[in-house]
Amino acid sequence: MKAFLAAATVALAFTSPIAAQSYDPDRRIETFTRADLKAVLDKIEASYEEGGERRNIEIVFANTLKADALLMACEDEDTESECFGTSILATFSPSEGTSDTAIMEAINEFNLRQHFGRAYIDPEGTISLRMYIISDGGILMENYALQIGLFVSAAERFAGYLYD
Repeated sequence: MKAFLAAATVALAFTSPIAAQSYDPDRRIETFTRADLKAVLDKIEASYEEGGERRNIEIVFANTLKADALLMACEDEDTESECFGTSILATFSPSEGTSDTAIMEAINEFNLRQHFGRAYIDPEGTISLRMYIISDGGILMENYALQIGLFVSAAERFAGYLYD
């Protein structure tokens, strides 16, 4: 009987939500986990690296865009459990000789015309594009992947506003 209970416990460990998730477009995500995010990044063929001491995940998308992802609004930030938000941040450097006015015009025009991501200059002066995805009420894994894909497309468009 003890051997059966031990085997059942091991089997449960491999099927629990803590175990790695695979991509299932129809799975409803109530709260985000690192496993969910990694499964979606794998699906959209992005590479990623965990930040070690930092909680962020460094991402390189198929189009070479680099970004950081962070699970947010967690019931427990230290363990990243029960997270209701995913923040994705890409930063940009201005072209040499680009005026602050031209940068602000590009940011304002992007924010006026595009709807996936918000462009701004952070307090340190870094040109940033951020998207925040919520799971409040549940979100299908396919929708999670599509929203991240839309962020990547928005970042490409933002570069057009900033550099053209």
